[in-house]
Amino acid sequence: MNPFQRTNDSFPQSKIYSYIPNWLIYFLIFIAIITSVVFYLFPFQNEFIGNEKVAKVYFADNITNAHIELIKIFNQKYKGKIEVIPVDLPTVKFTTNKRKELITRTLRSRNSRIDIFAVDQIWVPRFAKWAEPLSGYFSKNELDQLLPQALGTCVFNDSLFAVPFFIDVGVLYYRKDLIQKIKNHDYVEEKLQEGITWDELIELKNKSMNGNYVYVFQGDAYEGLICNYFEMLGAKGESFYNKGKYDVYNPHSIKSAQKLVDMIYKNKVTPAQVAEFDESKSYEYALENDIPFFRGWPTLIRYSNLVSRTMSKLNLLGEAPLPKNSGDHSTAAIGGWNLVLSRYSSVKKEAVTFIKFILSQEIQELNYKSGSYLPILKSFYSDSKLLNKYPRLDKFKDIIQNGVHRPSDYNYTKISDVLAMYLNKALKKELSVEEALKASQMQINAILNLSYK
Repeated sequence: MNPFQRTNDSFPQSKIYSYIPNWLIYFLIFIAIITSVVFYLFPFQNEFIGNEKVAKVYFADNITNAHIELIKIFNQKYKGKIEVIPVDLPTVKFTTNKRKELITRTLRSRNSRIDIFAVDQIWVPRFAKWAEPLSGYFSKNELDQLLPQALGTCVFNDSLFAVPFFIDVGVLYYRKDLIQKIKNHDYVEEKLQEGITWDELIELKNKSMNGNYVYVFQGDAYEGLICNYFEMLGAKGESFYNKGKYDVYNPHSIKSAQKLVDMIYKNKVTPAQVAEFDESKSYEYALENDIPFFRGWPTLIRYSNLVSRTMSKLNLLGEAPLPKNSGDHSTAAIGGWNLVLSRYSSVKKEAVTFIKFILSQEIQELNYKSGSYLPILKSFYSDSKLLNKYPRLDKFKDIIQNGVHRPSDYNYTKISDVLAMYLNKALKKELSVEEALKASQMQINAILNLSYK
């Protein structure tokens, strides 16, 4: 017999229980049951036990393949310290307005469910009250490396409330294969690169396109229509806004809006369906119906649902400055998305680490190659090595330089919604242009009067 082996004869089991009170046994059983239930219902608790030092940063955006790739690289680099968790707000499910409302509701609750969120650059004034001021996190040297056209959209009331993620500008896409069928096509393509006028586009349609539709833009009642309107206003678009005052009911604004309407009903350059088009629908219609020209953004390639159906036609596209008014230069609306750090975040330091990672040359280059996001670093538009590597960016340097900003104003998003609604009614012939802009001006004045009270 093993001297260390205990038998029931040498130490009866019943004797053990005699030393433990019943109430303690019941209490221990109760604690065991509660602990099991908690760990079953809340399995995330297990993560905290083994990963107490890992800071989790929640990043909300329309998560594309480029996002997934950069997040993967970051998480690998900071493994065991910081983990970025994407919160996907896909454009196929959320329009820009719905996305804005969803983020707004989340931030109003003052919780830290979102640490970093991407916003359309025109939203920065509206989100400033929920944003962490960023000047203290970035040196002057770091900010000086960014395009002023992009960085300027991140400032409100002289404070930095965001940093740019990427910049966008309106661009004219044209089908090179269709242009090749036109007489003197070399001259036409040269003219396109110089900047064709709207009148020349109409003439081209009448003389060389058999009277078919030749141009598509975004005309639905949303911000995309406002971008097209600003581009039609051209260099004189500054008359739209001045120091908190909006003037949409003036001769130049009326003339510009009438041009958009005339493209559909008078000159028949554009199909009436554009009044229902956002970016995705306009791209799809233009490519599937072999429209030779359409307005878009450089990020066309990121519409993966479109690419899968029309890959061969995408390879036939050329890019040029948007058409211009006679005697004016081509004017593109400057767009893009910025990154905002929630003031309610509990991991601000780690979130800024991720933001700076996104601004690095390595990741800006990755975003451009994977998602066609135009970089926001000056070096991509001035460094000869980078320009030789990405010659397309040389073209966008001039387009960005001549771009036009929409107002950086707290009330702009409300006013834009009103103007888009009425311009869309004009495109649908529900109102005349003058009626639409007059009604817009009245509602805009009401918004401003209420805001100033």
